Amino acid sequence: MIQITYHKKGIRITQIWFSENIFKSENLKTDILFYHGVSQAQADNKCLFTEFHTLISNLDLPEEELLSRINKNVRYEIRRNCKEEAEYRVFPSAELQQKPEIITQFADMYEAMYRQKGQKAVFNRIQFLEYLKQNAILLTAIYQEELPLVFHSYIVGEKQVRLLHSVSDFRSGETDANLVARANKRLHWEDMLLFKKQGKKIYDWGGVSSLEEPNGIDAFKFKFGGEPLTYYNAYRGSSFLGKAAVAMMKRRNGKSNHAG
Repeated sequence: MIQITYHKKGIRITQIWFSENIFKSENLKTDILFYHGVSQAQADNKCLFTEFHTLISNLDLPEEELLSRINKNVRYEIRRNCKEEAEYRVFPSAELQQKPEIITQFADMYEAMYRQKGQKAVFNRIQFLEYLKQNAILLTAIYQEELPLVFHSYIVGEKQVRLLHSVSDFRSGETDANLVARANKRLHWEDMLLFKKQGKKIYDWGGVSSLEEPNGIDAFKFKFGGEPLTYYNAYRGSSFLGKAAVAMMKRRNGKSNHAG
């Protein structure tokens, strides 16, 4: 189980990963308990459960079978990038704590990516640093000529990993977009091999918007041959403030479901 607590807009939020028992941590000094990846919604009117769809790759499969499940064109682009003098790099939590400049590169690319899309997003450095303290984050990247082309970050559990961020610079005009796209495909494959060697069993692709009507990013993830999975995120108020916030979230979620 991975557990961190941080503040957001005056509310203490405790995020918990890879735990099925949503009552085990209810006595923590926090406002909201946020459980990721609960297998089923439970009969508890104190919690808000939201459905979450993702894809799962089974890292117990032989490497040859994992590769065979990947789309043929994607396999070609992975092989091509391996010949493009692009370097695969891995940054565990302990190393990142000693190299804040890597986190800054990652954060800058994250925010630039959204600006290029015409959206505004601020990298949650406080949350990221809390994960680092728990040794729960691993960052990977493809570099070329000492410049990063793409980053991935993962929440790393005992037997499973979950993609948290996939960040790249496709639209700035300063890099070859096709090269970046190939590097991103290769990075996923290199990451899967890395985690397989570490004895991890499950590679969680970090969510898809729809299993039935996948968007462009979803379709990209499907090309790696993962199996669909639906689970739930659970929000539980632990203080008066937290219970009020979760009650408001439940009302908003109910209106959204009704409107849909």
